[in-house]
Amino acid sequence: MSERMSENISTKKKISYGLYLCSSIVGLLLLNYGRVNQIYNLMLFALLFVLVCNLIFTIFEFRNRIAVFLFHMTLFLFLISRIFIPYLEGKAWWTRYSVEANVFAVSAIIISMISIVFGCIIYEVFTVVFPTVRVRKKKIKFIDNKKLFQAARIALFICMICFFIKEIDKLLIMSGHFYEDYYSIYKSRLPFFLKFSANCMPYVLCIYLAFKPPKIETFFVLCTYIISALPMLKIGARNPFVLNCLFAFVYYVLRDRLGENKEVWIGKFEKTIIVIAIPVFILFLGAYNYLRADEGIKMGASELAVDFMYKQGTTYDTLLQGYINQDKLPYRENQTYTFGALSNYFYHNTLGRKLFNTPDLGNGNCLKAVYNGHSFSHAISYTILGSRYIAGEGRGSSYIIENYIDWGYPGIIAFSIFLGMICMFISYGFGKNWLISTIILNIVTSIFFVPRAESCSFLLFLISYQFWITIIGIIIFSFFLSMFIKNKNNFDNIGIEG
Repeated sequence: MSERMSENISTKKKISYGLYLCSSIVGLLLLNYGRVNQIYNLMLFALLFVLVCNLIFTIFEFRNRIAVFLFHMTLFLFLISRIFIPYLEGKAWWTRYSVEANVFAVSAIIISMISIVFGCIIYEVFTVVFPTVRVRKKKIKFIDNKKLFQAARIALFICMICFFIKEIDKLLIMSGHFYEDYYSIYKSRLPFFLKFSANCMPYVLCIYLAFKPPKIETFFVLCTYIISALPMLKIGARNPFVLNCLFAFVYYVLRDRLGENKEVWIGKFEKTIIVIAIPVFILFLGAYNYLRADEGIKMGASELAVDFMYKQGTTYDTLLQGYINQDKLPYRENQTYTFGALSNYFYHNTLGRKLFNTPDLGNGNCLKAVYNGHSFSHAISYTILGSRYIAGEGRGSSYIIENYIDWGYPGIIAFSIFLGMICMFISYGFGKNWLISTIILNIVTSIFFVPRAESCSFLLFLISYQFWITIIGIIIFSFFLSMFIKNKNNFDNIGIEG
């Protein structure tokens, strides 16, 4: 088996595996030497060394490892940039909060990056040893993929309209308020049908895209999806806009990877757009830090880009604060933060409260979420900010600090390996069938935010009743659509014969 596996693994893969092994060993040795001898800049060098080598690893098979590449880029933006920029300015970055906390944070990030790529390799080797068995697909009579696609297209049109209505409602409510107020005062005034349809829009979008629509149609749908994030951008939230853009980019790469019908999804035009868009994107988001606070912009383009990256790296501070205050977190003994997003939804949604007699966690920042939920972001925000947390401020979270507080370094290693495997599943699993592709696309909508979000937030949709109702609803709708078309054709035929 080992000889056959070696033959099946490409030369590029073997080279990248060798690079990974060497860079991981060197990175860990430099990290340990810097830690023992208190050469903290050497620890940072080890961190950057592993990051660069991991990025090179992904470039060897970029289309297959696109999710791993983007995950490392968001790791740099949300975590590493916070200490890299002070280093370039000649500052002692390791004195922020405490030296011990910084040693932990750098060590944890390196261990996580090495483990993510290890998970990637496990997945690739597993697909070689146990290749996908091709079985003859049996079509279920009442489920027609063409009718499913037509049903998803109609449902997407309806849900997208409802989503825009919901976002406009947010704009009207938040008019005259600060961005932070959104988390404490916003409450939708829309009827249930509108809210439900709006909340189902991302799920319907993923179902629609799972059927691999034509390129021109996909382009307009994804543009609409990106535009749908503009109301929240106007309020002050940049994350939905950024994640929607990343989603569109990954989808194009996935379709290009499939190479169906010899259609090029990322050609010269798309590459030109990407090259032009990236610096414009960074400068705009950097400027938006000041625009949403009604402040003037008093710096050049390069300074604005550096300022943007530094401010996005605030999640690194969350690692430090979590490490220092881990024994001060309220109700710590009864909470598991790694699965917090899943357990909060499962036990505290409308159905969960009735089944398990659990309390409502409320909307936004409140003490119910701190003491009754399993959310690290609420716990650390209340611990650090106190009354400012109640007013709407927050610290966010990161899978690294949640894994560490729950299970130490072994927790970081295990969960990071899992993340690496999920990132590879995105590329290798897409296109197998519409349901798997739908699940993959839903993962893509949020997985790149995990470095500054709850560990399992990207899997929350799997236990969401709205997701499964949407799946079942599209199937039922396609069935009635098929019956309607069949009856209409029969009626037309009768008319012709008469």
